[in-house]
Amino acid sequence: MKSKLYVFKAMALLIFSAETYSADSSITISGLVQDNTCSVNGDSKDFIVNFMETATKDLRSIGQKTEMIPFHITLSPCGGSSTAVKIGFNGSADRNNSKLLMVESGTSKASGIGIQILDHNKSVIPINSTSTGLSWTSLKPGKNNTLTFYTQLMVTSVPVSAGSVKASAAFTMEFQ
Repeated sequence: MKSKLYVFKAMALLIFSAETYSADSSITISGLVQDNTCSVNGDSKDFIVNFMETATKDLRSIGQKTEMIPFHITLSPCGGSSTAVKIGFNGSADRNNSKLLMVESGTSKASGIGIQILDHNKSVIPINSTSTGLSWTSLKPGKNNTLTFYTQLMVTSVPVSAGSVKASAAFTMEFQ
């Protein structure tokens, strides 16, 4: 008999508690619809920057650099609200200079050098920089925008050993 009484009390509690917890509420949803940002043009995806050939005799001291090689990233089409972009490069950092991209290791690979990336003003863009460490580059809204960058080899340890130079980096973009 006591167990039936407990079941009845539990059922009554559930019925009355459902009414106790009901309430009117609302949710507000807000946002912003903007004109599109920019897309990376097809010729700016998966491309190769060729350093050609460099002699080890020209790379004798730490900090020494090769000539700069330009490369371009084209953004198109850019929407009317796209006024600036920050572009960063992510990859494996050189063990001796964390601002440089590391040359992939292995047999017949060069060593003692890293790869430096520079912006259109020829200012260094450190590998794996956070967004706050990157500069804004102005864009022309509603147009294609070709952005120029440079890359060069830099000696990070001596002696530099001869071999092939290969490295990969992904680029990230933040729009304003």
